[in-house]
Amino acid sequence: MRLFAKPRTHAVLILGLLVGLGLLALVSRVEASDGMRGDRCVVAETDYIVEDFYFLCRVLEVRGTIDGDLLGIGSEVHIYPTATVTGDVWVAGGRLRVEGAVGDDLHFAGMNVLISEKARISGERTDLLALALNVEIMPDAHLPGDLLVYGYQAEINGLVGGDVDFSGESLTIQGRVGGRIDASVGDWRRDTDIPGLPVYNISFNDPGLAIGDTAFIGGDLNYEAPSRRPIPPGVVQGRITYDAVVSQPDITNLGEADNAARLARGYASSVLRDVITLLLIGAPVLILWPSFITQPAQHIRRRTIPAAGWGLVAFMLAFPFSVILIVLSLIVLALLLAISLEELAIIAGAGMLIGNLAFIAGFGFLLLYMGRVVVSFAIGYLVLRFIRPRPDGSPLRRSLWSLAAGVLVYTLLTNAPVPPLGLIFELVTALAGVGAVVMFLRTWFYNVRTPEEVPVVIPAETQEAALAPSFAEEYAGQPGMDNLPEGFTGFDEG
Repeated sequence: MRLFAKPRTHAVLILGLLVGLGLLALVSRVEASDGMRGDRCVVAETDYIVEDFYFLCRVLEVRGTIDGDLLGIGSEVHIYPTATVTGDVWVAGGRLRVEGAVGDDLHFAGMNVLISEKARISGERTDLLALALNVEIMPDAHLPGDLLVYGYQAEINGLVGGDVDFSGESLTIQGRVGGRIDASVGDWRRDTDIPGLPVYNISFNDPGLAIGDTAFIGGDLNYEAPSRRPIPPGVVQGRITYDAVVSQPDITNLGEADNAARLARGYASSVLRDVITLLLIGAPVLILWPSFITQPAQHIRRRTIPAAGWGLVAFMLAFPFSVILIVLSLIVLALLLAISLEELAIIAGAGMLIGNLAFIAGFGFLLLYMGRVVVSFAIGYLVLRFIRPRPDGSPLRRSLWSLAAGVLVYTLLTNAPVPPLGLIFELVTALAGVGAVVMFLRTWFYNVRTPEEVPVVIPAETQEAALAPSFAEEYAGQPGMDNLPEGFTGFDEG
């Protein structure tokens, strides 16, 4: 993604300054307190950059030496075999490929990170911390320290000298791990249905823990998953600990379960958890701002299809809008740093970070909780109306009873032990609930911006009766009216 529309002028000035300093020093040695910004940024083989290097580029190619940390954002970041980074690597973006020398820890957030067999990681305890869809330690690659991955999948085909901490869906180990492994994975009995991402060269593996016959694990293996996977003998040198993760009950696998009581317990536990969660969220909102639930619930009952459509639109626009907010925040920070307003950049960065997190968390709250609360209230209203057609008691009391009844019915349906039915029903109703809330907020915001003008009505008894025009006023300007006696206003009616 190109983050700047016109970055080339400033980038050319920076490169010119670097070349000038290199010529003055008779070697290619420069100071990079500002770094690089642009579409394609290159640190040439002859470049020797002192201290930390900051970048904001679509593509960054590091071929020279960075005597410090490498920090920045880019769609494609490639550390070539000729490159050397003596400090930490902090990268966010699309893909990070490490083939050169790195002296300290690697940190990555994005799509894909690859540690090549050509990589030379010199630190004795250099770690890799990744928040990514895919992490791959390629064959013959060596990571001396720990590997911490939070994402979808990780493949260890080389050597990890320390421990492995993984939380995701798929963990494949064909290489060697010197320490222990703590992993949380998906169900290996399922097949992945996620299409690959050719742009970043990612193909998704099946869920679960997969350990090859030639793998080696020097410490303990602790993993949790919905089902146990056979481990090849002699691979794990320590103890193997397995913790079962309770997944959604599935009535179609009743014959595979220990007994029907286990299925019933799991179902009751899921229902009770969701009932408590939705009531703890819905009841305070219903007391403090009742229209935030009651008005969207009316949209659910009367305009179900438009509400679902608005929810789908909001869901589709939430992610790109979040990305746009983040990109705009980075642009503002880059501009502030470019004009040497570091203090203002820190304050603005903190404010924009809080704003971006608030938007992301707010939409997640609407999708995961508030939409379901609104749908539950709409269901409970219909149930209570069928049981007691005539309202009694206070409106708040009736609303709370409607919420309680609706939450119970909703959770019983969404946690039904038929996964496709429960998942589809929950997805559709959550989108409809979010759409109804969006429709309510849209109307509320419009009313706040343009308050309705209430016409002022004057009572009839206060209005003065209209007086008939006088003779002179009625016929003023007509022939013969310019030579009347003074004070003449007309003839008296007999």
